[in-house]
Amino acid sequence: MMHFGQSLIDALSLGALYALVALGIGLVFGVMRLANFAHGEIITGAAYALIFTWHLGPVVSVFVSLLVGVVLAILMELLVFRRLRTTTPATLLIASFGLSFLLQRVYEALFGTNVRTAPVASGLAGTVTVLGLRLQILSLVTIALTAVLLLAVHYFLTRTNLGLQVRAASTDFRTARLLGVRADRVIMLTFGISGGLAAVVAFVMTVQTGAVGPTFGVPLTVLALVGAVIGGIDRVIGSLVGGFLMGFASSFFSSWLPEGIVRFRDAFVFLLVILVLLVKPAGLLAGSGTVERT
Repeated sequence: MMHFGQSLIDALSLGALYALVALGIGLVFGVMRLANFAHGEIITGAAYALIFTWHLGPVVSVFVSLLVGVVLAILMELLVFRRLRTTTPATLLIASFGLSFLLQRVYEALFGTNVRTAPVASGLAGTVTVLGLRLQILSLVTIALTAVLLLAVHYFLTRTNLGLQVRAASTDFRTARLLGVRADRVIMLTFGISGGLAAVVAFVMTVQTGAVGPTFGVPLTVLALVGAVIGGIDRVIGSLVGGFLMGFASSFFSSWLPEGIVRFRDAFVFLLVILVLLVKPAGLLAGSGTVERT
């Protein structure tokens, strides 16, 4: 029972982390129909910022990391994706792949191929005992932080004027523009929010590993993107649920598969993905709608 409780908390924590990544990807997809593979490089950039500024103090370092994440995301939109809005989703996807590989090479040129390390918030790596369960502090912080951010994003999307514009644009961009929604502002805002979420993910991952390399954010982004697809990437809630399920399943398979086959965890995760897509090809919570990006 104790082992199950610990596994459940770990699964909730990893699911929450994947959900944040999928949420950032899903928000951008909603208004641009762009599955931004370069989201992983935003996570990497924000993580490098933490590593190199942690000696300045936690407050300064976290602020710089958040700023780097937001600025990187907005620059992607301004310098690359804004010029490609009239192209097909396939072209946007290829551009995001190219941007991802370009930024990886830039990180290698600037920081080298070896990982950079720093004791970022090392106190969160400890454990606490709750109801007889020995739990990682970072897992509890991740769950709490994700809950707060999800409530904040929900409030923004449902209770603010800008948030309602984002929701309208993600539902039907053409009609939203006819009703006065400014495309440039909405898209830039969405990229900025996704960059902020990426910085939060970078913080959690950097505390967890203490080391950052040029491809730091790629594995997490790939799996979260798959999760967003199985949840229904054309709806924010679908991306969120799919990302959470991806992380939850990955953690549970790690804990409960027999020792001899646990190394095949990812194979079992993707088998589950295939089964879901066979039943629901468009995703568990997929919606419908059209988009215009000009």
